[in-house]
Amino acid sequence: MNENKEINNSLKKRLLILEDDLVTVNVLLRLLKNQYDIDDVNNGEDALKMANKNNYDAFLIDIGLPGNMNGIDATKELKKIKDNREKPYIAITAYALPGDKAHFLTNGLTHYISKPFEFKTLLRLIENAIEETKNTDVKK
Repeated sequence: MNENKEINNSLKKRLLILEDDLVTVNVLLRLLKNQYDIDDVNNGEDALKMANKNNYDAFLIDIGLPGNMNGIDATKELKKIKDNREKPYIAITAYALPGDKAHFLTNGLTHYISKPFEFKTLLRLIENAIEETKNTDVKK
């Protein structure tokens, strides 16, 4: 029975959550843990370390982060790592003023959802983003 669980876990898509708010991290982990293998970090520097060691299918990124990198800066740096350029970079942020979404999407993030969000909407967004990437890879 445990062998099947390990096999099933290896088939799960892998996400890196870059978020500094512990409440948001806990909510995301609780909502997504059954569908995805998840690592989480709270700053851009740690995200780069994790991305250099692991292969992720998508990145969930908060924009307002502590340290030297905000979410946009972290996205730009993550995209420099081999095989990460075409991955989905999903902004999960409280920035929801007119123009914020366009700003994030023109600066490296590929998808956007504002807090608070509905679980079904987030799950659909992640699934669609990963599927889009798979389809892009097949066309290359």
